[in-house]
Amino acid sequence: MPEPQSTPLLIETLSDLPAYSPPAHSGTVNRRLLGREFGAGCEMILGRIEPGGQASPHFHRNEAQIVYILKGEALVRLGEEGERRCGPGTVIRIPPGLVHEVKVVSQEVLEVIVLYAPPLAGEGFIEVGR
Repeated sequence: MPEPQSTPLLIETLSDLPAYSPPAHSGTVNRRLLGREFGAGCEMILGRIEPGGQASPHFHRNEAQIVYILKGEALVRLGEEGERRCGPGTVIRIPPGLVHEVKVVSQEVLEVIVLYAPPLAGEGFIEVGR
């Protein structure tokens, strides 16, 4: 019988994943569910933004971003369009280079799944003033 081979951690609990806060985000805690090292060509994040928290206006140079709202409500602005109130079940598609911002307006945490393709690069996050 062959020797068991060691494999990277393929099954983890959320509490095992390091928490971090991205630049220009207030009240935000993210956990990377799928990172660049997995080799899938994308990155998946579970994001939680506290009531009153926000993602200031910014864009991603090369990455498309898809956001799916699990719970909570936020005002979302894409480009020059007006703010739109978004809640659970909303899918937000953000192409590379489009300025976007998010402001939590509910009394509960905004919880989202975020997908970046390709994986988010450090130099790809550009904050802008409004």
